[in-house]
Order: sequence, then structure tokens, then C-alpha cells
Amino acid sequence: METQVTTSTSVTYDSAGNPTYNSVPQTTTVPVTHQTRLGALLLPPRRKTIPLPVGEKIILWLCPLLAIALYLSQWLFPSFMAGLLPADSSVASILLVILSICSLSIGLPVLLGVLTHRVFFRQANKRRRELQQQEQERWQYLMRQWEQFCYCHRCDCVFSASTEQIAAPEQIQQLYRQ
Repeated sequence: METQVTTSTSVTYDSAGNPTYNSVPQTTTVPVTHQTRLGALLLPPRRKTIPLPVGEKIILWLCPLLAIALYLSQWLFPSFMAGLLPADSSVASILLVILSICSLSIGLPVLLGVLTHRVFFRQANKRRRELQQQEQERWQYLMRQWEQFCYCHRCDCVFSASTEQIAAPEQIQQLYRQ
């Protein structure tokens, strides 16, 4: 826990319009965590993330924007709707046309996005899953090694129990077996 002191300032005006400033210190206790340099050096290995292909990112952003644009165009251009309905239409047929246009304007871009994801990026997604699986296995292997490391505060070194090697905390990467 750490104490922080802040100052709040208030301004009051007298009858002549002159300002009077009042400063009031306020003390609050907030939880704070600090990481030492040694703690940062001895962190466990991190898992790398495999990004989506750029084309797929564009499609996944473009399809919802297209759906929103089509949906809003119904409200911004009502003459388009008037041309779709016959002059003697009933309320049921009006609702049917509105619901069909809403479902087309939202469902069609979503369907396009799903199909693009499944069909056009099939190979890229397959490769991405393979890379994610390889990265998961590599990370688990490195974690098992990291769990075998011991730090000696007297010697200021890291010791690998499985290989009996020693390294300075700055060179902990040398202890990992590839």
C-alpha cells in the first residue's frame, strides 16, 4: 500500500468579485505493486500470439460496417422502401418487407463474412491453427524448463536443476534447451 497526497483547490469570489483560492490536501491510500529489475529478468516465458491474416481482418471489419450502412440506409432513404411496396398494401405486407430488408441488410454481410472466413481463408486458417499448436507446445516445453530454475540470492545466479547449468539473471535465456 502506498499513500498518495493530492491537493484540491477551490475558488470563491467575494462581493467585489475578487477570487480567493483555498487548497486542501487530501491523503489516500492506494494499492501499488512494483516489479523489481530482478523480477522482470526472471519472468516465465511468454506465449506468442499468431495474428489473423490482413485480408481476413479487413473482411471481418468490413462486413459489420456494410451491415450497419445498409441498415441505416433504410431509415435515411425511405423513398427506396416506398418503391418496394404496392400502393394497396396491408400492414402485414409492410412488416414483411421491412423484416426482409432488415434481415438482408444484416444477414447478408454476416453471411459474407462467415463464408469468406471459411472458404477464402481456409488455408491461412489451417496454417494459423498449426502455428498456434506449435507455439503452444513450444511454450509448454519452455515452461517445464523454467519451473526447474532456481535463483540463488547469495551468488546472484540462476541454476537449472535439470541440466546443472548456471547463468546470471541477465543471461537466463542461455539455460533454455532448444
